[in-house]
Parts: sequence; structure tokens; C-alpha cells
Amino acid sequence: MKLFRKVFVLALAFVAVLVLSACGGKTRTLRVGTPKMSGDFVAGFSNSAYDRYVRDLIHGYGTLVEDEFGEFVWDTTAVLVDEPTTTEDAQGNKTYRFVLQDDLKWNNGERITAKDYVAQMLLYSSKDWLSIATTASAGIDLVGYTKFNKGEGTEQPKLDEDGEPVLDENGDPVMETVYDENYTVLDQPFAGVRLLGEFEFSLTIAAENLPYFYEVASVSAGPIDLDTYLPGFDIKDDGNGAYITAVDTDKSIVDTIKETVNAEDGQRYKPTVTAGPYQFVSFANDTATVELNPNFKTNHEGKKPKIERIEITYVNSEVDVDQVIAGTIDIVSGVIEGAKIEAAQNAENAELVSYFRNGYGLMAFAQYWGPSQFAEVRRAIAYLIDRNVFLDQFLGGFGSLVNGPYGEAQWFYQETKAELEEALTNYTLNVAKANEELDASPYQFEADGETPFDPTKARSDYTYLRHDEDGNALEINHLSASAEVGNLINLSLQEEAWKVGLKFNFTNTEDFDLLLNHYYYGSSLSESERTYHSFNLATNFTSAYDPYYSWHSDWAGTTNNPGGLEDEIIDQLTEEMRRLDPTQKDEFKEKFVEFVTRWNELLPNIPLYSNEYFDVYNTRIKGLQTTPVWSWANDICDIEWAD
Repeated sequence: MKLFRKVFVLALAFVAVLVLSACGGKTRTLRVGTPKMSGDFVAGFSNSAYDRYVRDLIHGYGTLVEDEFGEFVWDTTAVLVDEPTTTEDAQGNKTYRFVLQDDLKWNNGERITAKDYVAQMLLYSSKDWLSIATTASAGIDLVGYTKFNKGEGTEQPKLDEDGEPVLDENGDPVMETVYDENYTVLDQPFAGVRLLGEFEFSLTIAAENLPYFYEVASVSAGPIDLDTYLPGFDIKDDGNGAYITAVDTDKSIVDTIKETVNAEDGQRYKPTVTAGPYQFVSFANDTATVELNPNFKTNHEGKKPKIERIEITYVNSEVDVDQVIAGTIDIVSGVIEGAKIEAAQNAENAELVSYFRNGYGLMAFAQYWGPSQFAEVRRAIAYLIDRNVFLDQFLGGFGSLVNGPYGEAQWFYQETKAELEEALTNYTLNVAKANEELDASPYQFEADGETPFDPTKARSDYTYLRHDEDGNALEINHLSASAEVGNLINLSLQEEAWKVGLKFNFTNTEDFDLLLNHYYYGSSLSESERTYHSFNLATNFTSAYDPYYSWHSDWAGTTNNPGGLEDEIIDQLTEEMRRLDPTQKDEFKEKFVEFVTRWNELLPNIPLYSNEYFDVYNTRIKGLQTTPVWSWANDICDIEWAD
């Protein structure tokens, strides 16, 4: 098998990677190998990390940039005339005023103005946008967000499941705000968003959302082409806030964006008017192709890309590094397997860039249905997995174990390691502990729902399982799209799960999109449609580590918190973390430890490993220098051909 693989890879080396340009000359094409992409190239949908490469290449000119060191910097090189000025009013609301440089252009040559930045903020903050997107948190901290997003609303008595008013302890009706389901933001001003001129706009953070540890992230803005996304509409401001209004169309905002964004040839799948260093060409046969945007000015460092054409293409993960060595692929990112790393280190025509991961690999649970909704079951499964296997067999020693939602690269983790080590449960293989957890769960019984489960009766053929009082057997259906990680999980649980009366049903798929659909949208499926209780995947963090958006119950059932975790203590701690001033780093670390400790107890997913990443590239290119928050796509202006 190894011989065949080697011959196969070497044969691929003879595949031509040069394509003809429109003018008849030869254009060298940079080829980047990835797992399969979903094909979503607009923010707000279930983009994979590989779709994100395309997004980072074709979208640009954001006012705020996360640089290679994870610092937020205002782009005063290409986008802004100067850093935004700030003012505070008597209520404590804080306004950031932006002045754009007047020479920004879309890839089609049309001028970019303040309307395009305001249009993005208005649209991405709207209920209308959520009619097609899976998430939209833009503008959430700004003055007037709720009124703009939901409408005025009316106070009405809260009703129970039988339609009767809910009463408080004094016997008075509990009131709640009810919003009009047909509300649209058309002609509704957003008070915290102001259009001030052709190249000027402002964003105002509401006093109740201050302080915020990542304050500048609340006013980060980027452009969308108004004519492309909302043809027939305009952006206006009469002094009370900017708003979207129809000027040459009878269509609603929702119907319009369903056509311009969500249709088969819409911006979500075939983005046409963009402002990044590259422009979209095609996505077909699991390959996304982009080429230089002729109207791109520079990035925030004043640099332009040198590579003319890029293909981001699906490569079987078993041979991705082999293909770099063979010369059929130029870059593969995020390599973590020890054997692959050693192969690249020993190859004459390959180089590596390494960095600690700003994230971790995990086994995620659905907390909205089935056995996985119970923390005792989740903890029991953690006690049935030998996580050291992932370090030894999967990572080849290039990694470490973590016990919460953090990564090796994060400064607040590095500075609280000792406290976390003492506070957190380090879940290790322990069948007795697993049985203790399950004895405290609803799955305490034999099939009759009454007789206590007896571990001594457990059988490896799964003829003796745990049940709840209704006679439901303890079974976990797991979906994997990574054979390497998934098989290690399966091996461990097949060896141990029967000992505690748990049946583990494992499915591996090469269709990563299938996994994403069940992972992100499982909570919206009916009971008959739901299939999986757990998934193995991985996550990375941005520099704005704000767990409110991932674990707060406000986001349960959305793509931010797809597992559906709902916990009052988590809610409180995540709110307290974000409500710190940017200078309160010590207080942030304290709250971080408290948050992770509670998370470690609830265990909405099992952290399997955090690792050292390696980006492997062929020596025919040079200049690649990636970091935990700076991918090859971010670094594209520094990459060039070596000869």
C-alpha cells in the first residue's frame, strides 16, 4: 500500500500546474491543498475554515485588522485617513467617527464609499439578513440595536403551554415583550449607525455595553457593494440614524437578498463584486480559483500580492504532505500528524512553519436531545477515552492536553496554567468513574426501567445496556469526518463503553459538509430527523476571545452555540468577562479561570488535544510566515515564487 501511494504521488508530480491567461501568456498558479470546502464565501453562514481562506482572499478593506501577532490595529494605511476619533455623550454612549480614504475601489473599478460600510452594518444587523443567514452579530453592541433588529415590540402577559397567563409570586401577570413577526428594517433608522458624508460614518456603542474588553471589535466595519447586495435600495440618514430605503424596486429586502445572496449564483456561492487582494473566478470540482484583483490598493502594511492565480483544492488528507513533497501542491496548512511532519522535515524540497494552535481538537456533544443532553453522560464518555493516544498516535508528540476551551497560544492561558491545573478535572481513562457518573444520570437501570444497572453483568456484545426509567437504551451515535481522529475515538470507546452499559455507534464520512449540517443545524431538526449525538472536529479562536458568543444561552441553537448549552452560571461569567475594561487584564484572567472551571464541569465537549501546527510548503515558493491567527491567506502579500 505504501509503495502504491508513493508511486501515485510521484505520478502526480508530472501534472501541469500552469494555466493560460486571457492574454495567451503563462500564469503560474499557487495550489493549496485542503479538505473539502462547503462553498460558502460570505460571512454569516456555516463556513468551514477552508471556505475562510477564500473569504480572506476576496474580501478586504476592513477598518480594523487583526495582525499576525493577534493585535487589533486600525488600517490607516489603505482604508482610513486616520484612526477614528471618539466622543462620549452624557449617557455614557461612545461614538467612533470614521473618515475613509477616497481612492478605494471594488474589483470592478467602482468607487467604495461610506454607504457601502453603512450598508454592511445595517444589513448584517437586521432580522431580514437572518432570514437567510445562520448568524448575525454585527451591530449588537450599538445604540438602538434591539429596536432596529426586532422593532418596537409590545408588552403582553406571558403565557404558559396551555395559553394561560404566567403569574409572579404576588399573583400578577408576568409581562414580556412580543415583537411583530412580519417586522422588516426597511426605512427603520439604526440610531447607533450614522452616515455623515460620502466618505464619513460613525458607530456608537451603547453605554450598557461598556466597558467591553474587546471594545474596538464592536465598531469594526467592512464594505459590501450596495448595488450588488441590495439593487434598487439606497442608504439614507435624516439625522436619527442611517436606514435602508427602496428607491427603484417593489421587492422586499428579504426577497432581494434571497436572489442576490442565497440563490445558486448569488454572492454566497459566486461572489462577484469584492474588495480583497484577489477576486473570485470559480468553485467547481472541489476547487476554488481566485486571481489578482486589479483594483486592490494595498493591505494594512502597504503591500500587494505577487502571486497571480491561486487554486484551493481538495486533497486527500492521507497524502497531502506527500503531494507537497512531490510538487503537485504548494502549501498544506495545519499539519499535526507526527509522521507527516517528519516526512516534510526530511524532504529536500519542503519547508515548514510551526506555531502553537490557538484552539483545540474536540468531541462535541448535542445538548438538546438524547443521552448527550446530560452532563453525567458527557463526563462518563470523557472517562472512557485515553486522550494520551491522540498525543502519541495522532500527533506524534507534537501537542498537549487541554481541559477546557482554550489553546496553547493564548496569553491568558499561559499566565493561568498553574491555577487551571489545580482547578480542572483532568479526564483520564477510568471505567469506575464513568460508572459513577452514569449511576447519577437518568440511565441507572436495566431494560425494565426499575432494576439498578449492575456493571458486573456488562457484556462486550452490548446485550446488557443501561436504560432510563422509560426503557430507553444508552446509545450514542457519533459522526466523524476525520478518519485519523475518529478511528481513535471509536477504538477507545469500543474497548471501554460496553463495560459501563453504553453502546457507541460510529459513522465516518468523507462529506465534511454533512457533518457541518448535522452539527450546526441539528437542534432545528425534528426528533425523527435527528441522528447524531456527538461529532469530532476542531476549533480555532480569534484574538477577541469572547466566550459569550459561543456558550451563552442567548445563542443556544444557533451556529454560535450549536450544541445548545444553557447554564445560568456560564451566562453570568461570560457576561462578566466581556464587561471588563480593556486594561483589566488581571480581572479578565480571574474570570477566565472561573468560566473554564464551570465549563470543565459541564463538559459540553471533550477537549482531545491542543497541538503545534505545521504549515508545509514546497521550496519553489518563499516568504510564508504564519502564526496562530495569521493564515497563509492573510500572509498572501508576503508569498512569492522562489525563482
